[in-house]
Formats: sequence, structure tokens, C-alpha cells
Amino acid sequence: FGPGALALRSATCCVVTFVRSPKWPPSPCNGQRGRPQCPSQCVAEAMFMCCANGRGDVVEETCHWWRDVVLCASIEEVMWRGWDTSDTCYFGRMTKRGTKRYIKCAWKDLDEAPFSLLWSYLDMPIAAFTEVNEKWFAWQPNSAITYHAFTILEIENAGWLGQTMYLLLERCNNNLQMLFGSGEEVHLFMQQFYANGRARNVEQFLYQPRQRLNKVVTLRQFLEWLDNVVAREWQPYNLLAENCQHFVADMQRFLLNPRLVWKKSSGQTS
Repeated sequence: FGPGALALRSATCCVVTFVRSPKWPPSPCNGQRGRPQCPSQCVAEAMFMCCANGRGDVVEETCHWWRDVVLCASIEEVMWRGWDTSDTCYFGRMTKRGTKRYIKCAWKDLDEAPFSLLWSYLDMPIAAFTEVNEKWFAWQPNSAITYHAFTILEIENAGWLGQTMYLLLERCNNNLQMLFGSGEEVHLFMQQFYANGRARNVEQFLYQPRQRLNKVVTLRQFLEWLDNVVAREWQPYNLLAENCQHFVADMQRFLLNPRLVWKKSSGQTS
């Protein structure tokens, strides 16, 4: 539908995908604004390079964690396509009914935990989360451990019309990527793209069972955990000891039993 975007459908999983016009600027990688400034790279061309980059990049101790490690972007559905800039990028798709749907992705500069960006949701409880595993290779069995993992959190009744607010987090090499927004169109988009605008291999997804939280964990508490625990204990990427799967496991451990994780992190034993 015009130069802005097209619609594609995967032959294997029947997922309607968002795409960008080749005339638009490239994704915010390789030094453009929208990627962290530490030496680690954004998501590479292939899944293996994304999760198993062996260059040994490290996050310098003097780096500000939120500014130099976290790549954050807000996602919202808009009525029309705007102009791409160094801060924003537009995606679009055509629905089965022939209507056009547009998504605006806006990258945020962070100097601290994004309490101000998410202020309207801070005291709302996180209702559930879903882990998604993206296989490195299409031919590998589902039981193989060679996969990239990310988690989508849900805050229900967060929008004006009762929409669910979604927050996606994932570790990619030395960076933490974060996407947030409300509505099902946003939910569909963040499953198909990384925070740097690169497309995922949707055909190679394995969805884990959605888990509802039995204990109350507000978004404020979750951000405080990121700020006080994750940032302090963040280590350079290691394929065997500090990878995307370890981050997913740590995050889910906190969501399911926050008091126990806080005690262990503070050194308490009782």
C-alpha cells in the first residue's frame, strides 16, 4: 500500500508481518542513534551471531548501565505513516480485510530507570508472562538448547480502553533490549522485531506456556529489581554462563518469587 509498507504472510506459520519500505533509512545499527554506545554490537545478521558473538566485547565498569547497555523503544499503533528519523521508524501491514495498520517505533535515551516513561503503569501488577524461544536453526529439534529466548510481560487493563500493556525484555550479546506498548497490534509487532528494528525468524518460534503470577509484583518493583540487582550484577556476555537464557531464567525467578530473590541479592539468609 504505497511506498510505506507491504504485507507478507509466512507460508509455515501464517503470521501477518510488518515490513518497512526499502526506501526508508536502515535500522538504527552500526553507530546510528538508537543503539547503546558501549562496544558491544546490536543484533547481528544471523541468530547465531546474535547470541554467540565470540569477539569478547565487554561492558566497561565506567559505563552507565541504563544509558550504555539498555536499548529501549516505545511501540504504538498510529493511524498513518509518518517520516522516519534517527529517533523514530514506521512499520505497516495489510490485514485480511485489506485495511492498513501502522506501528510507530520510537527509541528512547535512558540515563536512569524508565520510571518517567512508564509512570502511568508503575503501580499496576504484572499479570502474566510468556517466554518465547527462537531456534537458531530451522532443522534443529525442539529439545535442542541452541535457541534465543525472550520474555513478554503483561499488565492487564492498562490502557484507556482496557488494553493490555506489553513489555518485552531480552538479552542480546552485551545489551538488554526493551520494548513496551499497549494493544494487540503492538503485541504482534514486538514478537516479529527486535528493539533495533531487525526482523525475527518467526517461523522458528517455540512458545512456552503463558504463566500467570500468583504473587503481586508491580511494574515499579520490577524496574527497581532491574535497577538495583540486574544492573549491579550485569556481566559481559558468555555463551555458557551469561546468555539470553540465563537472563530469562533470572527474570522469571524474580517474578515468581520476588521476596526470595531480593533476600539472596541483599545477602540475607532468613
